[in-house]
Amino acid sequence: MLSVQDLTVSVITGEQPLDITRAVSFDIGPGEILGVVGESGCGKSMTSLAIMGLLPSKQIAVQSGRVLLDGSDITHLTPDQRVDVGLSGVSMIFQEPMTSLNPVMRVGAQIMEALRVHDRENGRDPFARTRELLDLVHIPDAALQMNAYPHELSGGMRQRIMIAIALACNPKILVADEPTTALDVTVQSQILNLIRELRDELSMSVLFITHDLGVVAQLADRVCVMYAGQVVETADVTQLFENPVHPYTHGLFSCLPDPGRRAEPLKPIPGQAPLLIDIPPGCAFAPRCADVTEICRSGTLPWESHSSGHQARCHHPRTGGRGNGQ
Repeated sequence: MLSVQDLTVSVITGEQPLDITRAVSFDIGPGEILGVVGESGCGKSMTSLAIMGLLPSKQIAVQSGRVLLDGSDITHLTPDQRVDVGLSGVSMIFQEPMTSLNPVMRVGAQIMEALRVHDRENGRDPFARTRELLDLVHIPDAALQMNAYPHELSGGMRQRIMIAIALACNPKILVADEPTTALDVTVQSQILNLIRELRDELSMSVLFITHDLGVVAQLADRVCVMYAGQVVETADVTQLFENPVHPYTHGLFSCLPDPGRRAEPLKPIPGQAPLLIDIPPGCAFAPRCADVTEICRSGTLPWESHSSGHQARCHHPRTGGRGNGQ
């Protein structure tokens, strides 16, 4: 359904572009939920904006690579151009609904605006369709809530409004950029269950971006781990949790509290992710890695397969489960 091939997004500044993402590649099959996980600043959100054609300025652009939607190249099409050629099958749930919704428009009007712009040819009544969408995302008293302003709704309700807007035109791919970050645990669970339910009901695929491995475990079918703008490991969610092989992925798991080992302190990853202007040659994780050798600091990183569908970009992969090497 969606294929991202060697996508490099760069900041065009001075003589040398600064790469935000570097040759990012992944595929999403029909009905699949792909989780993309990594630290803040690793390029997750910028990858999603490139897929949507919503890069934030003219100084940030796709330098190389392609984005294919159902076999059609949409890499350099603007959102309006995608609508004109009938390739508007990707929708996005943004990170913070309070800043994504218009504070001076009623939420029903905001949903109907999306329908009038992108769903003109179907001839459906925007008001009736909005009621259907609010029912679909389990908002009670839909007719009453249509007249509410965003500030009158809770965080969970605002996120459901964002999901309703994203679903307005029956997308093939739903991109969810950390949609549960600002929500408490109970509401977060409700939103995750809703996304899974909508995936099954509407037969759509989901690209779910998060920094939370717990969310990945609940929702995703497959996982891509990103670091410093690059995919460093990809696997089925069960394989990743049972046998991560990249030292960075091990580091992420070491940062998680384990109820079975309450007396042991958490093990944060030492150091910080590199700045765009200071990406080291070879493996970007080398300065923070306990397994680093000279070969890691130079040369091309190999993609190595460790089982069916499980690959990591590392010279010294760890095997034997999450405890190995810690």
